[in-house]
Amino acid sequence: MEFPEQYDRLKIQTICLMVIAVVLVTFSIYWLRPVLVPLVVALFVVSGVTPLLNGLEHRLGVNRLVAAGITIVTGLVAMIVFGFAIWVSMIDLSRNATAYRNRVQEIVNYLEERAVGIMPESFVPSQSKVPSKSTADDASEFIDIFVRDGITMLSQALIGLISTSAVVLIYVFFLLIGTSTIGHTGSVAREIDKQVRTYLSLKTVISIFTGGAFGATLYLFGVPMAFTFGVLAFLLNFVPNIGPIVASILPIPLILLDPNASVTWMASVIVVTGLIQLISGNLVEPKLMGNSSDLHPVTVLVALMFWGMMWGVVGMFLATPITAALRILLDRIDVTKPIAELMAGRWQGDATEVAA
Repeated sequence: MEFPEQYDRLKIQTICLMVIAVVLVTFSIYWLRPVLVPLVVALFVVSGVTPLLNGLEHRLGVNRLVAAGITIVTGLVAMIVFGFAIWVSMIDLSRNATAYRNRVQEIVNYLEERAVGIMPESFVPSQSKVPSKSTADDASEFIDIFVRDGITMLSQALIGLISTSAVVLIYVFFLLIGTSTIGHTGSVAREIDKQVRTYLSLKTVISIFTGGAFGATLYLFGVPMAFTFGVLAFLLNFVPNIGPIVASILPIPLILLDPNASVTWMASVIVVTGLIQLISGNLVEPKLMGNSSDLHPVTVLVALMFWGMMWGVVGMFLATPITAALRILLDRIDVTKPIAELMAGRWQGDATEVAA
């Protein structure tokens, strides 16, 4: 009769140890983020560029060191080009600050005139019948601060991105020359590599076309910083659900503050760019990708919040591939297989197994 009690006690101890282990692992992931973030990014980059590296080796007949060097140099050139283009866009934004200030003054004056015309005279002080300069001046000062602080924040973000990318490239270089292929590793590693590579390759292609169409549309409409917004649309497309919405919202302030903008023009730009994101996220992506990550949408949202809390913006970019890899690992262990099925959204068929 003591065996059931011992079994229950052992079960409780196991659950407590698992909870403690999860807490410790979570704390370690957060505390070690300066080291883990570049390393994990490098691992996913290596998974994506390994086929290109193998192609360079076979087509050019060079060894792996030279092929890795070509890959790194290409990455550096791309970083320099993107960084320079974004910096030029920020300089252009600062030069147009006066035009945006004048536009704000026009909007404030128009709104004050409309308000004075609509409200009864008894509710309008005599000095308010003439548009107040102080309100327009405050709005102009706000625009100056917004542009200045925005450029400062973008500059700091760009510097941080460049420094992190440099560390990632160093990791990538040594990972590329240190491994020839993943074919000799375990089946779990091969499955993770295959699924992550499929997801990243399809997502990258879709993001390139989405970002290109988004930036080209803004450029054709004459919106400032069109290239920068196109790059941001490309990057934010890797953040499920939330990223495309943020990418669509970002250029709206510049669209509304354009000195030569009409209501029809503003509506056209916002609608067309919104349609690009809508078609990409709801038609093209489901058609091409299907469920390549094998994760339920709720699982993706929870992973997005968790990894965003752990590693910030980078964690949101990595949330889906990390969670997909974790699901594969859990699926290979009998005890945690129901959790993997739950993450994939296949809980109906496993409810009886969990209960048993």
